[in-house]
Parts: sequence; structure tokens; C-alpha cells
Amino acid sequence: MITRDISIEDAIIDLLDNSIDGANNINPNDYSGLNIELKINSDEFSISDNCGGFSLETAQKYAFRFGRPDEAPKVNNTVGRFGIGMKRSLFKIGKNFVVESESATEHFKVEVDVDEWSKKKKTVIDDDGVKTSIDDWNFNYQIISGNSLGHTGTIIKVSNLNNEVKDLFSDNNFLIDLTEDIQKLLNFSLLKGISITLNGRHLIGKKIELLYSENSKPYYADGNVGDVKYRIIAGLGEIGDPKQSGWYIYCNNRLVMEADTSNITGWGISPIPKWHINFVMFRGLLFLDSEETFNLPLTTTKKGIDATSEVYKTILPLMKSAMVSVLDFLKQIPQMGDRANEFRQMLCDTQERKSAMELKSIVFQEHVEKRFEAPELDMDIISQKKETVRIAYDANKNVAYAAKIHAEARSYKELGEFSFEYYLRMEDIDYEES
Repeated sequence: MITRDISIEDAIIDLLDNSIDGANNINPNDYSGLNIELKINSDEFSISDNCGGFSLETAQKYAFRFGRPDEAPKVNNTVGRFGIGMKRSLFKIGKNFVVESESATEHFKVEVDVDEWSKKKKTVIDDDGVKTSIDDWNFNYQIISGNSLGHTGTIIKVSNLNNEVKDLFSDNNFLIDLTEDIQKLLNFSLLKGISITLNGRHLIGKKIELLYSENSKPYYADGNVGDVKYRIIAGLGEIGDPKQSGWYIYCNNRLVMEADTSNITGWGISPIPKWHINFVMFRGLLFLDSEETFNLPLTTTKKGIDATSEVYKTILPLMKSAMVSVLDFLKQIPQMGDRANEFRQMLCDTQERKSAMELKSIVFQEHVEKRFEAPELDMDIISQKKETVRIAYDANKNVAYAAKIHAEARSYKELGEFSFEYYLRMEDIDYEES
């Protein structure tokens, strides 16, 4: 029953979430030096990490217990909450599994043959003194002496895979799709420095970016609904693939809704129109964070939002407010006729960008809520810019700041223009401006 509403992809990412929760306990701001290794084939699934492990008490009271007890401790900034994640994932994948974990104080192993475990019974005495045989859902734990893992962390191996899992794990297309899912859903963790490998291949975080420059800034709003902290950011993104347009919702840095253009995020609910190709540049970010994960409006699969949540119902009108000003601007671009796409491309080529991770942490100076600052909607800009190209490069933040101060540049964009002109002069490159 508990495996019905979860896909194999979700089961694997659930296990990755557990490792990342461990990394977050070590250092919530920097995951450098921590790694997770996935190995997947038609015979066996394994995941191992060096993310701190967990204690025997945690295993007995929480990790291998069905349902989350009221006394379960808060673990800051996680997405695990229902008390069935790891067990559900393991049951979904195969019939035999071994979980070995070594923390700073303890080292233990749990070995399970699911078919045998499911037949276990125990006798209990009810209030009337009658003995009754019921299913025994407990697990057996083996204490291990010594530091055999060589580090604090967890190793999970699943064998005797379920038939549908064997077929998937033999399919290269499944592995490609899984790679894409991990890189998107866990992009924050990857960008924080954690190393995730899948069959030896290092995965990279996929940036979600908004245009951000001196003359065009996204809408933003910060606040709290009870114990949930929110940040809303809405603006413009690349033209690119229309499937990238829409709302991206993060819960404790985990992407749970991607490029959504449904009524769940306000589309088609007055005064917001239904999504249209004219809105292809729209990008919206909603960050929700809470020390108590149960307060977040997550579904059990962690790939969706519970739209009936009071927290989400309070925030949705603010998301719609964010959309209004951005969509009003995007509605004007088609009035340029044949020049509309040229203008959109010009914006993408000339505007700087900030990633979702940067936008979550940036300090907006003005005030709590700021409306969208649209770029100037002027055809003259096109004629001025259409013969230019955008040159971009990344530099160390501290070094770039020092260079900006030394050059007396007002912005990093101006520093870039200055450094390009400086290069041309120092290399004695002859050119003519068109």
C-alpha cells in the first residue's frame, strides 16, 4: 500500500534526500567534501554517502518505524516528514536490502528479506486479556564494532529487484531521465558543493536563472506565514524552451514544482490569464522554508504542492500580485509585431542574470515588497543593440568587487565594458564601432 503513490525515480530521490539531510546537519551552508554515490544495474541498487550517518536510536524510533511519532525531533531544513520515506523507497525497489550506518558514536546494520519480514507475527494481549496474533513490523539490528566503513556515513544495498525495477534499471533512457531529475530537483544541493555520482558520472546542478540588471529587476516579497518563511521572486527568463516558463517552488531548498503553468499557481484564475506563448519569458520562484517540515505544503511524494494548505492559500494571492506586473509588460511586446522576437532576444543577450540560488540569498535593499522593474520598451533600443553581442564570464566575487572599486565602476556590467575596452587598448587591437 505504501509504495503505490511513488515512482521508482521518486523512491531513489527520496533516498538522496536522506543523505542530503545528513549533509545539512554537518554544515547547512557548504556541502564541499561530502559525496553520494549511486550505482544502478539490473542486479543491484546501491547508494553510499559520507554524510554523517545516523544513530541506532534514530533508526529504531524513527527511520525504521512506520509513521512519525509526535516526539520525533526537529531536523532543520529537511524535506523528510512522513516517517515512511526510506522504507517505502526500499520496498519499492527490491525484496532484499541492507542498511549499514556509522555515526560518530555507533555502527549498526539492518538486513531484511522483505518476503520473510512480511510473514513475521507477534502475540499481543488486548485489554480483555485475550491473546491475539498480529503482524510484527519490527526490524532486527546488528551492532558492529570498529570503524569498518572508514568514515561516518550510510551504505544501502538492494538486491532481488522487483521485476519492473529490473526492466527500468536496464533501460538507458531511464538512467538519462533520472540524471535530469536529480540535476533539476537537487540543484541547490549540487550548487552547494555536494558530489553526486550515478554509475561513475558526476552530476551537475542545473541553474534556473532570471534576468537581473541595473534597469530591470524582478518583483520580490518576503514574509512569514506562521512558522513558514517565504520569498517570492518573479521576472523574466530566457526565451528558450516554452516548457521552462512558469513557477518553480522550493521547499527547504528542494524543488517540488517545476515550470508550473496550471491554476495551482494562479494561472487562469482572475485576474491572471491562462498561460500563453506570449508569456514564454515569465519565471516565478517561490521559496518556502521551515524548521518543522510538516508545516510546509508538501504532498507525500514531494513532487507537488498541497493547494488546500492554509499556508499556500495565504501565499497564492501574493504570487498572483507578482504575476500581474510581469505579465502586463509581456503583453506589450507582441505589439511590436515582427520585431517582437528580436526585442525578446535582445533582452536575453544584453541583460545580466542571477540564479535561483543567488536570488534566494540576495539582500534587497529597498523595502519588504518591490514591484517588477521592467526594461524600457523602446524600439530604438533594438536598433542600438542589434549589432552587439553579449560577453559574459564568471569571476571570484571578492576579486570582482575589488576590481569594480578600483575601476570606479558603478556596476559589474560597467566593469565588464571597462575591462573589454581595456583589453582592446592594451593589445592594440584596431576596430571600428558600427
